[in-house]
Amino acid sequence: MDESSNNQNRRNKRSLVLIAAKIKTARGTVEARLRNLSRNGALLEADIPPQEGTEVVFERGETIAPARVAWVSKDRFGIQFDHPIQESEVLIHIGKPQHNGEMDPRSFRRSGFRERSLNPVERHLGEAWFKSLNATTPLGD
Repeated sequence: MDESSNNQNRRNKRSLVLIAAKIKTARGTVEARLRNLSRNGALLEADIPPQEGTEVVFERGETIAPARVAWVSKDRFGIQFDHPIQESEVLIHIGKPQHNGEMDPRSFRRSGFRERSLNPVERHLGEAWFKSLNATTPLGD
């Protein structure tokens, strides 16, 4: 891949994912893991990736796009689509957060002191740690 291709790839917004995809080649179908996706290409992983330069067809859900294998490194390979896919197709694969507008505050809570009272050993360790920080506020109950 030449330097201009590298620079072009860096200008495209990429979505990090880890989902199944299929790559169809003249030799058959390769089951792959899609690692990132942009309008112009994708980074995939497969046990036996196709060779660099191979003409392929990328398939994931409703997205079907002819492409060429741009590079291969161990089990990873990059493909460049023959024509950019729509941004809406990229967004389909990354999905939307699954919530109804109200997040459960418990899912963002730090575990620890607020859940239960400290036992004597935990209290002693906590107070010793606070003292080591030169803190003067006592631990709450």
